[in-house]
Amino acid sequence: MLKLPFVLRGNRRCLSSALYLTGDKAREQFAVLVPYLDFHHKLGNLERLKQNIRLRKYPLDCDNLIQQWELYRDVERRKKEIEQYRVDLQKRIQQSSSKEEQQQLKSRAVLARDDLKMLKEQSYKVADAFIANSFLSIPNDLHERTPEEGAKCIYEKPVPPRAATSNRPGSVDPVQEQLEEFGPACLYMTGDAAWMDLRLPMYCSELFRRNKCILFCNPDFVRSFLVEAAMVSKESLFLVQEEDEPVDKVNLLHLCGGGSLLSFLGYFTKLSVFPSALPLRLVASGKRYHFESAQSNEVQVFGAHTTAQGAVELFDEMVQIYQQFYDQLPVGYRIVQVAAPDLRPTESMRVDIELFDGRNQRHVKVAELGYYTDFLSKRIAFIYHEGKVQRFPHVIAGTAMSSLELIKLLLDNGITMQDLPMLNTFENE
Repeated sequence: MLKLPFVLRGNRRCLSSALYLTGDKAREQFAVLVPYLDFHHKLGNLERLKQNIRLRKYPLDCDNLIQQWELYRDVERRKKEIEQYRVDLQKRIQQSSSKEEQQQLKSRAVLARDDLKMLKEQSYKVADAFIANSFLSIPNDLHERTPEEGAKCIYEKPVPPRAATSNRPGSVDPVQEQLEEFGPACLYMTGDAAWMDLRLPMYCSELFRRNKCILFCNPDFVRSFLVEAAMVSKESLFLVQEEDEPVDKVNLLHLCGGGSLLSFLGYFTKLSVFPSALPLRLVASGKRYHFESAQSNEVQVFGAHTTAQGAVELFDEMVQIYQQFYDQLPVGYRIVQVAAPDLRPTESMRVDIELFDGRNQRHVKVAELGYYTDFLSKRIAFIYHEGKVQRFPHVIAGTAMSSLELIKLLLDNGITMQDLPMLNTFENE
């Protein structure tokens, strides 16, 4: 077994951003990419921004953000003025025939150069405070389908009679019997649970492949800049300690698993595709590693389209494939449109798949699908071209299946491998 030295959260270093590096830090750290900073869209309509923050109940101080934005613009404007002044001085020096005047102009040019150098050094702190700590924290725009408050059920499959009457008092708990836990991050499956863990992801991936999705195999590891691009907490991931790693290194290595969105982002970072390659429909099956919780086999889908309307249509197509999968399970479930306060900062819209837990008489989330607009593409420089114009694809992505949660619910509802004939049929194929 491959053993990796993981660093616990208590030992993690407090480092600056790996996604956006100012010029002074770029001298010592390698900048993998430069995210597209769409100031006009994000800050062009402050009322829309404030409403977005309010509906999401997102912890961002808009007034402080605006003050930093004004300071940043003022510094950038001052730099351009000095640079233009230096150009003008250079022209006057070349045109002047008086040595005395040339000497005076050269002295002024030296002072302007020193002023510009000093201003640039000061501007790094301003840019770091504004862009890295504030601007890149602005959440995605909300889609019109997203409810302002309270989740909205958009589809529900009723609970089958067998599932509603399963797990009678006194019966053996199949979850405790087939899932042996040895701590929060260590779990063994036996019996039907082990077979489900093997076959459910295979069947789910094959179902998406039959619906025109391309099978992908993603890496288990990801760098810090992509974790920041996806606005995922680094505290939720294992940190891998590399050999001869500098103490001040910001772009660290994390273990996420090939069944996560993060593992997809690495492939599309700084990728330029032809418009004819879009729309993309991809699916990957792999592990998903969670800090201080057991790993799970998950199926992750990823899609991209040239337009917002096309991406939403692709989103709806993917939801229908989700339904094809969960309709075959002998349990009740519902599809819920998530409200604005419950969205992640990168999401514009999301639906959750919630299975009915017959034992506890409640619905439990087992899958999700999110629409990200061109938000992620701008942060990872995923582009296509229309003529000479650079565009950013609109992205959808989500977890179609998480085996651990799904298997627990199936066992709780009294479901065995005999109740899942499509898995046996799939094995024979």
